[in-house]
Amino acid sequence: MSGIQCSQIEAELYYLIARFLQSGPCKKTAQVLVEELDEYELIPKRLDWEGKEYKRTFEEWVSIYWESWKTLDRWKF
Repeated sequence: MSGIQCSQIEAELYYLIARFLQSGPCKKTAQVLVEELDEYELIPKRLDWEGKEYKRTFEEWVSIYWESWKTLDRWKF
């Protein structure tokens, strides 16, 4: 299915909702949301060093956020 345009804020909100659902009792709902994020191409694409866009999986997206959180954790605000 072709991609639907969504803003960076909307994409991040979808991410947070999916992660919230995955951490609670609604794991089936989370899985459906993740599948639809992929189906409608709502997961932000990645860029290579030449500027070409590539699809990213939800799992790749999670790992990117996880690395960011580990980096932030070092700062101890």
